[in-house]
Amino acid sequence: NRVKNLITLAGFGHVINVEKVDINQHLVSTLVEHWRTETHTFHFPHGEATITLQDVALQLGLKIDGLSVTSFITGDVCVACHALLGETPLDKYVKGKMIYLTWLQQNFQQLPIDADDVIIAQHARAHIMMLIGSCLMPDTSGARVHFIYLFLLSNLTEASHYSWDAAVLASLFRALDRAVKPNQTEIGGCLLLLQSWAWDRIKCITPKIDHLSMEEVQE
Repeated sequence: NRVKNLITLAGFGHVINVEKVDINQHLVSTLVEHWRTETHTFHFPHGEATITLQDVALQLGLKIDGLSVTSFITGDVCVACHALLGETPLDKYVKGKMIYLTWLQQNFQQLPIDADDVIIAQHARAHIMMLIGSCLMPDTSGARVHFIYLFLLSNLTEASHYSWDAAVLASLFRALDRAVKPNQTEIGGCLLLLQSWAWDRIKCITPKIDHLSMEEVQE
């Protein structure tokens, strides 16, 4: 709960409560076929549509207003990693300015019983990094996350001042722009956002949800 509280403080509280949803690859492929890079919109038979910042906020609960998610990296990233996460990854877990999610998963699954505030903050940063790399802004491999986000999480209170909403949307648009290329076989970006937006906005494909009875609601 202490780790979750810090993740919520940083602005990612709603995302960690979203249940895992299987991605319909056929739906994603169809949407990519209708994407137009020159307008950043989907061209459908009855008109154009696109994902907005409001959609991201509604689906993922991320902040719209705030500072741009941008920075630069100086110095040894592994030294910074040790300072902010308390651990230093081996060279095989680092590729350029990116770190493999497997290293984060292996080292931050279990919180020590005697964890103090520093260790709790380290685990919160690690879990947010895993969220970013696997769900919110993954690359086409879905296996790595950029070090730049770790620097923005150095102060978890200040992390909530960034517009993560805009960053996730920009990442998805960039992924869709690349996905339409003839030689591109994989797609990155937040596919959870893409699918949930389609379900919410295109009513004819919205999954049927059985209504809960009053007894089930009370339970």
